[in-house]
Order: sequence, then C-alpha cells, then structure tokens
Amino acid sequence: MTNAANQLLKQGIIQYQTNAFEEALQSWQQALNLYRTDQDLQREGAALGNLGAAYQALGNLPEAIACFEQHLALAQRIADNKGQVNALLNLRNAYLALDDATKAGEYHQQQLALAQEMLTSSTTNDFTKVATMLGLNPIEDFAKANLSATNLSNTNFKAANLQGANLSHCNLSYANLNSANLAYAILDNADLKLADLSRANLSNACLADANLSNANLRDANLQGADLQNADLRCLMPRANLSRAILSHANLCSAYLQNANLHAANLRGVLLQQADLSNADLSHADFSNADLTRVEFNDVQVENTQMHNVKGLSTEMKRYLLERGAIIDG
Repeated sequence: MTNAANQLLKQGIIQYQTNAFEEALQSWQQALNLYRTDQDLQREGAALGNLGAAYQALGNLPEAIACFEQHLALAQRIADNKGQVNALLNLRNAYLALDDATKAGEYHQQQLALAQEMLTSSTTNDFTKVATMLGLNPIEDFAKANLSATNLSNTNFKAANLQGANLSHCNLSYANLNSANLAYAILDNADLKLADLSRANLSNACLADANLSNANLRDANLQGADLQNADLRCLMPRANLSRAILSHANLCSAYLQNANLHAANLRGVLLQQADLSNADLSHADFSNADLTRVEFNDVQVENTQMHNVKGLSTEMKRYLLERGAIIDG
C-alpha cells in the first residue's frame, strides 16, 4: 500500500502545481488513508500538510488549519523536526491570512523555541541555516527570542532586530552585529570578543559580566546599559554611554575618544592607559577608579565625582579641578 500511497502523493503534487486543487485534495486524501492503514506516521504527517495546503488554496482556511494542527501534533509525537518546521510555518501563515496576529504570534514563538532547541541539542552551530530551515528570517524574526546559551559565533546579524532578546551566556564572538537593534536585550555573561557592534543600539541592555574584549563598539548606543564587571578593553569612540552602569568594569587601554559618559556610574573601574580625549564625563562617578595614565585631553568634567581615585598626578588633578571635577582622597 505504501507504493500506491506514494504515487498518489506525487500525483497530488503535480495536480496542485497545475492549480487543479480539488483533484489534488482527492489524491492526498486517498494517500492519507493508505498511510494511516500502514501506520506510516511520518508520511501521514506529510499528507496532512499537503491537504492543508490544498484547503488553503481553495479558500477553506478552517479545514486547512485543522490539517496543519494534526500535522503538528503528529510531528511532535514522533519528534520529526522537519514536520514540526513545516506545520508551524503553515499555521503561522494561515492565521496571518485570517488577520489573526495573536495566533500567528503564538506559532511564531513556537518556531523560536524550536530553533533554540535545535541549536542547543544538535551538532549544528549554523544559526542562519537552522533559522532558514524553520522559515524564520534571522534579521527580522528574533526580537524577544530566547537564544540563551546558544553558539552564535561568526553569525551575521547585521541590522538585525534583536530587541529584548535573551542572549545570556551566548557565544557571539566574531559575530557581525553592526547596526543591530539590541535595545533591552539580555547579554549577561555573553562572549562578544572581536564582535562588530559598531552603530548597534544597546540602550538599556544587560551586559553584566560580558566579554567584549577587542570588540568594535564605534558609534554604539549604550545609553542606560548595565555593563557591571564587563571586559570592555575595546574600541568605543563616539559611543553613547550616558547613564550606563560600568562599575568595576575593565576598560584598560580602551579607546573612548568623543564618547558620551554623562552621568555614568564608573565606580571602581579599571581605566589604566585608556583614551578619554574629548569625552563628556560630566556628572559621572569615578569613585575608587584606577585612572593611571588615562588620557583626559579636552574632557568635559563638570561635577564629575573622582573620590579616592588612583593614578592621578598632581598636575592632572589640577587640570581636572580647573575644568569642574570634584576630587578628594
């Protein structure tokens, strides 16, 4: 019976491709019955998916959705990832056709969950390949997604929308995040060494304990970001770090020329040999920071708190005081 069912399945595909949807529906229904008789669950799922496509082509979305839901349940039962991928994509598209964004969003979230499961449990580390297989756009479809602890090294996320995504403990080394939207993203303990974050929006993101050594944060927006204990030995010219939390971060030899650090919390930071030329440090707090051999040319330091700091020469203290800094200890 399996051979006969396979022939009917192929026949239905040819009919569908020539817009003979009623005939395709009949062929696939017959194939489905035979697969059920043979208890061939995987092919039964494929037939259900095809039936759903035929119903959708005929404008019968309720029947199409019923077929897609049966396909999804069957694929989940037998752990058929490919079947789940197809069923979820079909269900999402069917509900979009009904203008039901809520239900479409629910199936989108299931697609995202399946993506994380496949990336963390399989041998593949090719995020783009997995996302594409799931019918997901890596640039548009992963806002608020949970991708924690996923290996995303070398992934191209240029201009991607990752707003609010959970990327905690991810390996994003060498990733291209140029101009990406990472506002409110969770990146604590993430490995971002040598990543390109130039012009990225990281406003209010959590990067506590993240490794950004040798990363490119040129022109990045880190306003209000949490960078406590982060390794920031990297390029940050013209970065916006206003009101960011950088307490106890490692900024040794960092390039921060023309950066905006207005009202930033830099308590206890390591800044040895960092370049802060032309930076806005007004109202920032550098208490207990190590400022040994920091370049402070033409900085703005109005009401900048520098209590108990290390490494400032008498001449440099005088220079900073004259420009409005508050220094003691």
